[in-house]
Amino acid sequence: MIRQLIMIVAALCPFATTAIAQPADTFRIGSKNFTEQVILGELVAQLLERGTDLNIERRFGLGGSDICHAAMLNGELDCYVEYTGTGLLNILKREVIKYPDRAYRAVAAGYRKQFDLEWLPPIGFNNTYAIAVRPADALAHGWKTISDLAADADELRGGFTSEFMERPDGYPGLAEKYDFTLGRTMDLDPGLMYDALANDQVDVICAFATDGRIAEYHLVVLEDDRAFFPPYDAAPVVRSETLAAHPRVREVLASLAGTIDDNAMRQMNYAVDVLKRSPAEVARMWINNRLGAIVAPEDRLEGTAGDERGVIALAIERRSEVMRKTGEHLMLTFLGMSIAIIIGVPLGIFIHRKAAARGVVLAFTEVVQTIPSLAMLAFLFALYGLLGTAPAVSALVLYALLPIVLNTFTGLREVPRQVVEAANGLGMSSSQRLRLVELPLAAPVIIAGIRAATVLTVGIATLSTYIGAGGLGDFIARGLARNDSRLTLLGAVPAAVMAVALSLLIRLAERQVKRG
Repeated sequence: MIRQLIMIVAALCPFATTAIAQPADTFRIGSKNFTEQVILGELVAQLLERGTDLNIERRFGLGGSDICHAAMLNGELDCYVEYTGTGLLNILKREVIKYPDRAYRAVAAGYRKQFDLEWLPPIGFNNTYAIAVRPADALAHGWKTISDLAADADELRGGFTSEFMERPDGYPGLAEKYDFTLGRTMDLDPGLMYDALANDQVDVICAFATDGRIAEYHLVVLEDDRAFFPPYDAAPVVRSETLAAHPRVREVLASLAGTIDDNAMRQMNYAVDVLKRSPAEVARMWINNRLGAIVAPEDRLEGTAGDERGVIALAIERRSEVMRKTGEHLMLTFLGMSIAIIIGVPLGIFIHRKAAARGVVLAFTEVVQTIPSLAMLAFLFALYGLLGTAPAVSALVLYALLPIVLNTFTGLREVPRQVVEAANGLGMSSSQRLRLVELPLAAPVIIAGIRAATVLTVGIATLSTYIGAGGLGDFIARGLARNDSRLTLLGAVPAAVMAVALSLLIRLAERQVKRG
């Protein structure tokens, strides 16, 4: 019943992102949550905007390969750019194929047969994983190959992406292939790995071969002397059903084939991560150059000064987007809290009256609080089979329940017994006593629980970006992915202000109830 209620509310929500709400000519492009993926997503989107009449919807910054792939299978995405090595090992669960052409043919055939998804021709670059270290450490220890790390492995700190820590082509497979285990590892956001290495917080990272920050930080890439990493040639993956309905898509995206080599992709990543250009701008400049358009000098990627504007100037320039994301965030919070109140207050009343159910209900709500937010979002995404509002709101409801249920129960329990007996003496029914006596007296405690749940919900809603629900978390995720504190603040500051403002408003309501 709860799931159906949330689905209905989500479908009615003006920014709902379920497949039901999309017109037939909408083409949804996804990306994972790191710079290169967003640039590639923009390239695909802008080429299709120029070359077709489709309504292009961008759903960038999703949690990872598994979420993007599941969204494709569920019809939530029509296209995203994937890497052959990822498709081969992580999705198809096949063995490593060292030769790029054979790897591409294997994933193309496997995806077509198992998932009815089409791999278009590779874009031209190979973004393989690369094990990188500081140059001073490489010189001091004589590290040239990954095998050379074995002698010092017990004392080394590894900083890897969450995906790399779990993938068969990541740390588990690397440790097995090279027969060593690092002394300590930590999960890091892709945008923070390079700074962590440069600042001596870790000693080894899983860099990306096309990342411009390798050159920016003068890192040493160790030779994969046992040929562990497979080729990671990037290519658009499109739903076969979509290609059949819109054959022009294949023609437009085929123009990408073989056009971007490792160096060109590295320059584009550098322009975003170091020069602080937006992925949309970098994609536009590449397309203009590629299509032979006249490009102004300031549009050249190389040798361009970085964007030095502060967060206030950036907020002013992007004020319409900030307001839209704030509205999305507020709506997520409103939906989550409304449903949590509708469920939580009656549940608190129920366990006040039914002592036998009290332990089970409180245990459930307490256990939910212990589940990491991202894990909950991933689980609900898998359960619904949808990106966007429905799983995000469901997660917010579940996390908001404990303070609401607990405070409702506590408030009712604290109503003086003599007051309850007096109400009974006046001949009130159980429902009359609850409505006219108990709830009004318990209201301040109940509202305090709602206030705590609201503040919690505003914070958790920032993570909804990883399943495409939007909100201020989009800015935070972008900032982390690009190590751009201005973008992070663009999301974090309004979210903090929203939490404080809502808390104050609810506190005022609480005071009014106490006075009444």
